[in-house]
Amino acid sequence: MSEAGACTDGRLADELAATLEPRLQDALNHPTRREILRVLHASDRPCSVSEILDKLSPLTRGEVSYHVRVLRYVGAVFEDGTRPAPGGREVLYRSALRGEAGVTAALWVTEQLDGRRRKAADEHRSSVLAMFRVPRPGRTLRFGRKTQRGK
Repeated sequence: MSEAGACTDGRLADELAATLEPRLQDALNHPTRREILRVLHASDRPCSVSEILDKLSPLTRGEVSYHVRVLRYVGAVFEDGTRPAPGGREVLYRSALRGEAGVTAALWVTEQLDGRRRKAADEHRSSVLAMFRVPRPGRTLRFGRKTQRGK
């Protein structure tokens, strides 16, 4: 079941994946990684994780960082310097696949579906805090009988 080059679960359709190198098939088999590559392809300059996150709003910083690491591992993106940031330095990334026809085609074909998936995910995110942490008490009170020694 595929629509416009992607399966309903977000993976690339088999026909489209077959046009890519094996190392890129796994990397581009995830809609978030494709979205990150689109952001990097659209930019004329290197982007930090924060800048990518600004364009992919419903995602968290950890999600974007993870997917950038995966893309970097397979050689789809590379580090293009650093710059000062609050708390240290942030790494800037560029796409290493900007001119590759197969990758560009895969990104173009799946763009509509990936956008709809991201929008649907954003709408389903609850604004209510789903999980919370109960603070631990400062002291532990123990209730029970005292035992008497010697009796």
